[in-house]
Amino acid sequence: MMWFLAVLLACQSPGTSEFEAGLASTRAGNQAEAVERFRAALDAGARAPETYHGLGNALYRSGQRGAAMAAWWRGVLLAPRNGDIAANLTRAQAESPDQLEPPQTHRGAFFWQTALSPRESGLVASACLAVGLWIVAIRQWRRIRQPQSRRRQGRGWAVFMLGMGVLLSLSTWDAMQQRRGAVVVIDSVSVRSALGPAGVDLFVLHEGAQVRLVETTETHALVMLSDGRKGWLTSRAIITSDPAGTFPVPGNGG
Repeated sequence: MMWFLAVLLACQSPGTSEFEAGLASTRAGNQAEAVERFRAALDAGARAPETYHGLGNALYRSGQRGAAMAAWWRGVLLAPRNGDIAANLTRAQAESPDQLEPPQTHRGAFFWQTALSPRESGLVASACLAVGLWIVAIRQWRRIRQPQSRRRQGRGWAVFMLGMGVLLSLSTWDAMQQRRGAVVVIDSVSVRSALGPAGVDLFVLHEGAQVRLVETTETHALVMLSDGRKGWLTSRAIITSDPAGTFPVPGNGG
């Protein structure tokens, strides 16, 4: 019996206990505790859309709208078909005082990105490439064993599967590039023309503004808006949309 329980515990997903504790804290109305529990789940490796969904809900209910948007954005990138997370993010975007068009999350040519996550499209791409290569290998084997066989047999399928694999691989790479976004998580921050004393204030962004990351340093980030404006701001003012990244405490960068 003890061995069976040990196997069950070993098979649990990373951060399961922390995630469940976060849900319990949310139901109990302790949003601050829920945030810490969900962040602990992320630190334990539970980087799943459900974790970011729960974290975003707890942050939003505790008044941290910008950080909630960053969590929901990560959840949408991991699960594009999750309507609940997308609806929460859309509602929060409408409350942003800057009313900026959010950064592009997919290209029109890769329309399936609205339904497939990068992980899913990557898996399908790998499968297509594997099948295409197997068809090529089988054709070569048949050519050696049966020199008089029809050489065109299977060629169309091989070209189709390899082509789909390459196309989906490009789509996956492009989707990964869309993760270079961030959300302002403090009340307001000045965006400057350059780092250091030579820079001047260009404009101000407020909590909830979604931007695209162009370049980053240890302390600052060069961001671009959907209307083409860009400038430098402190990294402490933003949380990135990359689901694989750490989720800092808003305002202190750690």
